[in-house]
Amino acid sequence: MFGQKTTFDYLIGFLALALLLCQILLPVWYWDQLPERLPVHYGFNGEADRFGSKMSLLLLPVVGLGIFILLTVVGRNPQAMNLPVRVTDENRERVYRAGIQFIHILRVVTAALFAYLIWGTIQVGLGAQPQLDVRILYGLLSGTTLGLVWFFINVSKKDKEA
Repeated sequence: MFGQKTTFDYLIGFLALALLLCQILLPVWYWDQLPERLPVHYGFNGEADRFGSKMSLLLLPVVGLGIFILLTVVGRNPQAMNLPVRVTDENRERVYRAGIQFIHILRVVTAALFAYLIWGTIQVGLGAQPQLDVRILYGLLSGTTLGLVWFFINVSKKDKEA
């Protein structure tokens, strides 16, 4: 049944939680070393194009935590998901399981994205690197896209094929 957790669920849940913890601990760890002005926005090339108070860095873990909680709630209530197929008695378990797994993947990718944005902002602020590495950012965004494609393929399968 879709409500039973698998090893995948536990592993990816642990990874998402570890990344969330990084989001919270990184600013705490580096706080005293940070300059008063930090990048708050980056262009497509990874260069900082707007600066603000170091207090603005605290917004990232708060938003990351909010997204984490929202995705956790949605992942525990698959019947509340807006799914691209009609859920029937025949496909309910498969479709909900695919939805839950997609939410788990999305939770890890967004947690990794926020953790990298926090770490990268700290590194740019300290002068340890000149800009964010856009390869990492675009890689994480590609991970979201690949997860979405995987989800649509899995929920679109006919039950006899699944």
